[in-house]
Amino acid sequence: MFTSMLRSMSRHSILAAATFGILGAASLAHAQEKSPYSVSLGLDATSHFISYGADVWGGGSEVSPFSSRSTVFAYGTVSAALADNLSVYLNIWSDNNNNVNSAIGGNIQEIDVNTGIKYTYDAFSVTLAHGFWNYAGATEKVVDLTVGFADGKMVTQTDAFSLNPSVNFHYRYDGNGGQDTGLAVVPSISPAITVMKDSQYPLTITVPVAVAFFTNDFQGGDGGYGYFSAGVTLGVPLAFIPAKYGAWTASANLTYYNTPTDSLPNNPEENFVTSTISIGMSF
Repeated sequence: MFTSMLRSMSRHSILAAATFGILGAASLAHAQEKSPYSVSLGLDATSHFISYGADVWGGGSEVSPFSSRSTVFAYGTVSAALADNLSVYLNIWSDNNNNVNSAIGGNIQEIDVNTGIKYTYDAFSVTLAHGFWNYAGATEKVVDLTVGFADGKMVTQTDAFSLNPSVNFHYRYDGNGGQDTGLAVVPSISPAITVMKDSQYPLTITVPVAVAFFTNDFQGGDGGYGYFSAGVTLGVPLAFIPAKYGAWTASANLTYYNTPTDSLPNNPEENFVTSTISIGMSF
C-alpha cells in the first residue's frame, strides 16, 4: 500500500499525459457503470535504493532520505479488470538522482517497464509479471511470480488486522552487463493493523518482514541465504483532499536489513537501516 514513489521528469510527463488521455476516453465509454480501469501514482524519497538486498547506490550506514546517496522514485500503474477475478496492469517506475552521470538523461538513472496479470480466487492471488529494467545503457530482463493470501478476518474476526503472507519468485533471465542469470525466492509477511478506524484519518501500521534465498552468483556472491529485512510503515489517508482528485495517502517507513557479505559482497555494510517518506494517489 505504501511503496516506492518518486522518479519521473520530462519523459514521464509524456507517459502520464498519454495515460490520462486513455483513462479519459475510457471513463466516457463507461460513464454509466463502474470503470474497469484504475490508476495509481506515487513518489518516494528514500535513503537507499535496495534491489533484492543489493545497496545499489552504496548508502551504507546513512539513514536520512535526503542523505548524500539518497534517491527519489516515481511510478505509475494503470490496471484494467478483465473479469471479477482477473486483471492486467502496466507499471512504469524510475530512479532519479545525481549520484552518477546518467546514461538516460538528466537525473533519470533507471526506467523500468513492468507488465503483469493477476488472478484471484477467494483469499488467494497469483500474479505473473515481466519487467524490462533499463539503466547504465543496457537492460535487465526479469520474470516475477508472486503468490499471496489475504487472510483478512481469519486472525481476529475483523478486518482491522491481517498478516498478508506471500512468496515471490524473481527470475533474472537476462542480466545487465556482468550480471548472471538466477533466481531469488522471497517469502514474506506484512502484518497490518488499523487504529482510529472510525476517524477521518485512520492510522495503518504495517510491519513487513521478509527473508530471501538466492541461487549462486545471483547478486555476485554465494547461493543460499540472501538477506533478511524487517520494517515498520505508518500510513494515513490525506482526507482533506477532495475525493474528486483521487484517494491520497502519505506514509513513512524504517526498514532494517541484514545482508551477509557471502551473498551480497558489494554492499558497503552488512547491517543497515533505510528510511522512506512517500506520497501517493489512486483513482
